[in-house]
Order: sequence, then C-alpha cells, then structure tokens
Amino acid sequence: MTLRLKGVIAALYRRPDDGIRQVFALSRDEAERLPRLPWVAIISIIAPGRHPANVDGFEHVVRASFADVDFLSPNLSQRARASLGEAFTVEQAQVIRRFVESLPSDVTSVVIHCEGGYSRSCAVALALHRLYGYHVVLRRLAQTNPSVVILMMGEGRPQRKTRRGQV
Repeated sequence: MTLRLKGVIAALYRRPDDGIRQVFALSRDEAERLPRLPWVAIISIIAPGRHPANVDGFEHVVRASFADVDFLSPNLSQRARASLGEAFTVEQAQVIRRFVESLPSDVTSVVIHCEGGYSRSCAVALALHRLYGYHVVLRRLAQTNPSVVILMMGEGRPQRKTRRGQV
C-alpha cells in the first residue's frame, strides 16, 4: 500500500469537524483498495473501452468514461486530436455536479479516481473544491486536465452522445 493511499484512508476515517466535505483524487488501483465506508462517495472515471473499476460496495457511485485529452489546448498532438470524440463533455460535467449535489449530508468524503490518479480525477477534485469549497490538498492536484476543470466549472462546448449509456 502506497503512502498516499495510507494517508487518504486515514483521512477518510477522520471525518471533517466543520461539516465541509473532503475530496480526494486517486488512481484506479488505489480506489479499488479503499475500505467500503458508508460516508464515502465515489466518482469512477475510466478510459473509453476499459472495464468498469471494482468499486462495488459503495452506496454512492457515479461512473464516467472519457479520454484524457486537453481538448481546449491550441497545440493538440495527432494522438490527442484522434481522441477528441471521446473527450469530457458538458453533459458529463452536469451529471457529476448533480450527483455531488444530491449526496446525503452523512456523506463526508468524495473520492474520484481515474486510471493514474493525476489528470482527470485531479481536475474533477479541483473543480469540486472551487465550486463547493470542499477540503482538498491542492499540492496533489498539480497535473489537472484544464479542459475538464473548465467544463466542470460550467463553461463549455457542445454536448456529444455517448456509447452504452455512459456519460
């Protein structure tokens, strides 16, 4: 178990005293190892074509599938341009915000995971911090995907339809 994961688990058991939720960004592997605590909600982000993460046992889970592409960047690589059709959407941002807004008050922590735990999950965590004032360790969010943050904050681009009913 990594030091980062040990620290997050310890923080999950130390629920915030001030009533403000805390948010964490983890890798898929780390999120799958978390204890199934009733006061923890999960935002599960996978890459298109990947199998869903094993986060069964959590009562509050929302799943999203999108490519890790900074689609608002003017200097996209050819590989990134090829992934634009699977980039984060306004619709996905709205689903995540509605999920968070509908959580019961006894949910004191939100864990967001993506494959590596550095770009997409950090972007959503940063946006939740900015939107709702959730506690977060900002230094852990240094590699956020700027396009995801912008859409999560309510700015955006046209929606796209998704495959298999996922957002």
